[in-house]
Amino acid sequence: MSLLRAFCYMAAQLLGAVAGAAVLYSVTPPAIRGNLALNTLHPGVSVGQATTVEIFLTLQFVLCIFATYDERRNGRLGSVALAVGFSLTLGHLFGIYYTGAGMNPARSFAPAILTRNFTNHWVYWVGPIIGGGLGSLLYDFLLFPRLKTVSERLSILKGARPSDSNGQPEGTGEPVELKTQAL
Repeated sequence: MSLLRAFCYMAAQLLGAVAGAAVLYSVTPPAIRGNLALNTLHPGVSVGQATTVEIFLTLQFVLCIFATYDERRNGRLGSVALAVGFSLTLGHLFGIYYTGAGMNPARSFAPAILTRNFTNHWVYWVGPIIGGGLGSLLYDFLLFPRLKTVSERLSILKGARPSDSNGQPEGTGEPVELKTQAL
């Protein structure tokens, strides 16, 4: 995926989050609307602690997603959706007390826009971006490394399709048969 396409996806997620939160805001009676699920730091939690919490919440979530969706892993057992759901639940159970468990800048951005409250909002961008990047690097280089050269990795950032060991781009050739797994 090229960087331009990635930025377009991020913009679409932000617009979608604001649109969804705006619908929720408009249909919720003002008496019970409150702060519209705005992420805020718990009293006594510093911005450094909050950023660290957000980094680790996002890091564990990204590692779970990479590990469950990686087609190179042959030992996948059970439901991918269940594993990702448990990881998201774990992140929320741990982080909700400290930061509100943002874990996604789009989720934190929409309520901040509608309530016009950006106090410590940068925490919900910096933490997940660092956590997501660290999770990606940790998985790709240490836990389950892909044997690619630096030039191959840079060409992926420019939008070129990755190639397999035969030099053919992934996704070309014979159709892939989808297989289901029993629980």
